Formats: sequence, C-alpha cells, structure tokens
Amino acid sequence: MKQRKRVSAAILILLSALAAATGCSSKPAQSPQTGDPAKPGSTAPEELTITEPVTLKLYSHYAAINTPNDVDALFGTVKKKHPNINIELIKGTKLSDMIAAGEVPDLIATTHFYMNDLLPLGVASDMNDFVKKYRVDLSKFEPQAINAIKSYGKNGELYGIPYTLNYGVLIYNKDIFDRFGVPYPTDGMTWDQITELSKRLTREENGIQYLGFDPGSERTFSRGYSLGTVNDKGAPIFDTEGYKKTFGLLKQMYEIPGYIDPKNKFQYGVDYFMKDQKLAMFPSWLAAITSRLPQLNEGGNGFNWDVVGHPVFDDKPGVGREIEFQSLMVPPTSKNKEAAYRVILTMISEESQKEMNKGNNLTILNDPELKKQFASNTDIYKGKNLEGIFKVKPAIAPINSEYDNENYKYLREALTGMIFDKKDINTVLREANEKAAKYIQSEQARKK
Repeated sequence: MKQRKRVSAAILILLSALAAATGCSSKPAQSPQTGDPAKPGSTAPEELTITEPVTLKLYSHYAAINTPNDVDALFGTVKKKHPNINIELIKGTKLSDMIAAGEVPDLIATTHFYMNDLLPLGVASDMNDFVKKYRVDLSKFEPQAINAIKSYGKNGELYGIPYTLNYGVLIYNKDIFDRFGVPYPTDGMTWDQITELSKRLTREENGIQYLGFDPGSERTFSRGYSLGTVNDKGAPIFDTEGYKKTFGLLKQMYEIPGYIDPKNKFQYGVDYFMKDQKLAMFPSWLAAITSRLPQLNEGGNGFNWDVVGHPVFDDKPGVGREIEFQSLMVPPTSKNKEAAYRVILTMISEESQKEMNKGNNLTILNDPELKKQFASNTDIYKGKNLEGIFKVKPAIAPINSEYDNENYKYLREALTGMIFDKKDINTVLREANEKAAKYIQSEQARKK
C-alpha cells in the first residue's frame, strides 16, 4: 500500500512539473490549459498565466483604440498579469484586406453598433463555449449589454464579450445659460422641455449665433423608443408612430429661427459645443466627454459645464437611450486563441474593471457603487452631477438587422426631405419605408 502511494505521489509530481513547463506560444495551442477558470469578480489562477512570449494582433473597428498609448491605457492590467503577452495594434489596413491576405487578427475590438460590419466577414466566433469553459458569470454584466450582443445571433450565439460600457448623457454649457438667464436642465427632463429651453437659447448676440441644442442623429430621439429599422419579422418600421413622434420633435427644433444657417448647415457636432462653445446643450456619450474635456482644460479653453441624465419622452418617463458598449471578439481562425482568451478573462476581472473604471472606461459590471467611482483618477467630475447620469434607465436595444446601414441612409434622406424640401412627416417616412422594403426584398432575392 505504501509503495502504491509513493508511485501515485511521484506521478502527481511529474505531471505538475510537465504542466509548469507548458506555455502558450505564437503557435496554435494544441490543448487548453486547465485550472479554475476566471470570471468577473475573481482573478485568473496561476495555471492560466502565459509563460512564453506571444504577440497578439489587435484590430480596432470604431472602438476608440487609435494609438499604442490607447492600448497601454486600456490593457494595463493585462500587461501586469501576463507580461509575456504583447498586444500589437494594427493600423492603416482594412480588415477585408487582412482577411484576403490570410492575416487575420487575434482580437477585434468594436462597439455593438458596428457588429453588422463584421459578421459578413466571418471574423466572429461564438463565445458561448468560452463562457462555458471558463465559467464566466454573465449575470454580473450589464444585462442590456448581454441582451444586445446576443441579438446578433440567430440561434443564441454570443459574438463577443463586452468589457466597457457607455451611457448616453446631456452635457450643457452653463456659461451660455447664465448669459441668457435661462435655468439649467435637470435630470428626467422630457424632450418637449429640452425643445422649450432650446427656443430660449437659440439667438444671435454680437454677431455670434448661439444654438440651444443640436440633435445630431435622429437616433438620439428614436432610440428612446428602442426603434431600429425593422420589426421582429424583418419588415421596415419607418412609418410607425414612434418615428412620427421622433420626426415631429426634429421638425420643431429645426423650425426654430437660427437653427439652419444661410449655407443650409443643420448639424453642428461636438466641436461647436467643445471648441467654439456656441452650443448650449449637446447629447453625447459619457466616454466621449471624459476623454475630450481634459484636453480643453489643458489648452486653456475650458468652460463651465455640467451633465444631466439623457432626456426622455413624456410617455417613457425615466427611460433614456440604449447603452453603447465595446466588446472583444476572437476570430475563429486566430492562431493564438488561448492567449486571446487570457486577455479577455483579465479584462473582465474585477481587478481590471476597477482599474479601467477609474479612468475613461466605465465598468461593464452591473455594480452601481462601482459606477459612482467612475473617472476617480481625475477631478473631471468633481462637483458635477455624475450620479444623475445613472438615474435614467437605458432603453432596451432595438432589433438589429443586416440591412441597417443602408436603411439608415433612407431615414437620413427623409430628414433632409422634411427640412429642405418641406415635405410633411407622413410623406417622408412613407417614402423611406418604401425604399427600405424594396432594398430588403432585392437583397433577399440576390441571396437566393
């Protein structure tokens, strides 16, 4: 019996030694390493540490990762946990060209708004096996993010793992409000109330044209009703009541004298608010504000500002627009899947989420107390109404469609037709709906 125990112990020691000598290289992994899998709220066990140098190619598809500094800032905890993993940002190359050349990246970062760009390219693998293998607890994530990303799969596929969240907000220039003696906006304001404020703030003074509000995209409004471009049967929905109300609000705003300039400019954008400082209220994303405002202060061009929760419809009190979030995808042909998985596991760990949340990246975890600590590494929200942002509940994400990109072009044509051609709302939306239906039918016929 003692001899049998000694033999068993020797085998265990030998297996442990072999496991310790095994690493993850730039070659495809032959078998996954074992150990207790990581999940949000825990740190990856030592057995999951990468022991051999590997370079992962990262492609950012509208995920605001534009420079090596962005990579260092975002993946800082990965560097600490896995010093042998080097993340190389691919720049100046189209993803389609990379695929054609057989140079598929190991990781793709994107927002869910652009998922439909990537799915036809075949670079999205179903991450449900990853979730099961590493026992990732999806219940700890922001529910709307998980629901939204699952909506892209026809059979429950999960085409990415979210790692940071973004809330829609309304930022306003207090100096402009003070100049004209108009009370500041408050949390929970309706779009009708914002329109009334905009009327009082849109005026010319000393040759300077001030604007109360720039809607930007029509989606700023329509997403409060969770409107996409199609219904659950795939039929276009532009002639529905939600879009009619959206266009009714847009019409009210664009009819305010001064909104449309002599050159027919009707959209002004973030620079008109941040740099020119002629726009009183601007709907934006929390991350965009957090990253841009410090640059203004450093350049001596700062101003007195604050934020409130995203405005709401009067018949949808307390509901703003849907969330935005960034996800990491691992292409099915990646040569370094195991190392890529380690990166994702680290990114969604509690340690990494806390660190990211202190900077410009709001945690993806469904943790209200952690959200209150957002951007705590800076003083950007000191004395600001940060908590008010989270008082507004995000709307449910709209149904997505592979035809969205083209369909939204028809919606934009409807908007310009209403503004410049003076067409009525019912007409422009009916025309947009007909164009979308025709396009969808032609695409479906082409694929048969």
